[in-house]
Amino acid sequence: MRAAVRACFARMWEAAEDGTGLEPVTVKTFLAFGMLLNAGAAMGVEQVDAAWADGVRTRIQPGLFAHISTEANR
Repeated sequence: MRAAVRACFARMWEAAEDGTGLEPVTVKTFLAFGMLLNAGAAMGVEQVDAAWADGVRTRIQPGLFAHISTEANR
């Protein structure tokens, strides 16, 4: 099971990296946000009236990842 999950995650990582040319730290940030959005969808946050749910629903604007770089994360 673990090998299957690793293989799927590797494909997802490679698709994000190869499709964008982004540095690994930016790919990691992008995937982390995606996982948060998936968790929020699974929990039905659109139906939750709470500050944390508002935070999960916050729109991600273009350029959000522009400041994230390998150099900025040393």
